[in-house]
Amino acid sequence: MKITLAAAALLSLAVPTAAWTAVPLPSTTVRSSPLSRRNPSHLQVGILEDGDAEEVASAKEVSSQMSLPLNLDRKALRAVSLITTVAGAVVTLAATCTQPVMSLSGGSIPSTVAWIITLGIAYAANSIGLGGGFFIGFTLLCFVSGIFGSPMSFFEPAPPEPQVKMVDPSSVEEVTEKSLVARTLSMIIRLPFQIILVILAITDTILSTTFMEEGKDRRNWFWDLLFDEEEQFLGYEEVYGGEVVNDHPDELWIYINGIGTDLEAGKNHCKNMYDMFGRPVKLMHNPTDSFVLDLFECLMGKTGLLRHCTTGPRKFILQELEEEMKKDYKKIVLVAHSQGTIITGNVIADFNDIIDGTEECSDEERALIKDNMSKMEVYLVASAAHYVNGKYVSNLECLSNRGDPVAVAGHLYPEVLKRFWFNTRGAGMLYNDCIDQVEKASWGHMMEPHYLIPMQKGAFSGSKLVTSYLSKKPQEESASETSELLP
Repeated sequence: MKITLAAAALLSLAVPTAAWTAVPLPSTTVRSSPLSRRNPSHLQVGILEDGDAEEVASAKEVSSQMSLPLNLDRKALRAVSLITTVAGAVVTLAATCTQPVMSLSGGSIPSTVAWIITLGIAYAANSIGLGGGFFIGFTLLCFVSGIFGSPMSFFEPAPPEPQVKMVDPSSVEEVTEKSLVARTLSMIIRLPFQIILVILAITDTILSTTFMEEGKDRRNWFWDLLFDEEEQFLGYEEVYGGEVVNDHPDELWIYINGIGTDLEAGKNHCKNMYDMFGRPVKLMHNPTDSFVLDLFECLMGKTGLLRHCTTGPRKFILQELEEEMKKDYKKIVLVAHSQGTIITGNVIADFNDIIDGTEECSDEERALIKDNMSKMEVYLVASAAHYVNGKYVSNLECLSNRGDPVAVAGHLYPEVLKRFWFNTRGAGMLYNDCIDQVEKASWGHMMEPHYLIPMQKGAFSGSKLVTSYLSKKPQEESASETSELLP
């Protein structure tokens, strides 16, 4: 019986993905090189200057994370990273295609069984004459549902407006948002220019990394034009439009948003978290430059491919957090979503460097950061991060819907394959010292409809966000997974 190319590709994934439910290999700790803080892009970028190799080598000597040989040159590292990234994208799409089976079972079957059933369906579809068009359409439908939620979710009623307690409600400033039509027209007008600049930026990156000596401070002018918005750190009054009631002034809560989140949407997420957890939340806004450009920026932050000098959000957040740490809070809580998890994971890596002594700083600064990390809680929602190491924080959780393709590309990527997805520094993916919270039957990537609202209905019931902070009792319990990762 003939098997189409698409079916053969799915069947070829049976062996590596059957190991999805295997006992995770022992996680080990990797430390970024001392270069990372002076120029944060060096953690992810395989660009070594004369004299830097010894520093990188010394950092690698204390690392047992899966990594490529150090004698590979920059071009080879980038080629390997590109190949493994393409393979990672294929595995991510294939894994998302198993979610319909898992959802129909209510998340009650092991992931291996979902894979076997899905592969059987693919084989049967091929045997009755459904070809590549069927597989492409099915994959696209699963991906779209993974981002925007299952089709049934569109019929759910809109959630109520979040309730925010203001000291003086009459002083709240009203914000006039752009209409959907105005935002759409603005996007359409900018699109042709963005396409041209993306082509020029990628061409410049390829030429500079292939044929030219690239210096630490060299920037890609075209990427700079595309990523033209600045990061912002908004305090309580800027987020809520006035002075907000704060019953926990000794706690600092910060939200780092993901892709496609404009300033007003980020503020709304903070308002929803205030309503849910009873704590005001400051916004560390990672600006959106369009959905496609945000994906490019995620690729840069996760793998180092197409990188252009330092990563603005990472450097900005690192500096702002250092300033906030001087205020002697009893607890610091970071909630990051989507692209924000990539940035947060890299920032934590930089703080780990300081504590480990691989980054030069004063003893006072190191002691301050270590003390604040010990009272820090980190919640990575739909994490796509390449590096997550919570060895110094008091609590680190990864909360993901199994049908979320962004999470599948990071937190939920098959455990035995994580170490074989390499960035341009030759380092494999690592998740260490984090608690897994997985809703096995759920779809969706959006922060509010697919994560915050489900929490109020009983999702992620094992998370500390629910057990310790949720001010409203969940309407129903959910069988979220908190032990082994996708058993």
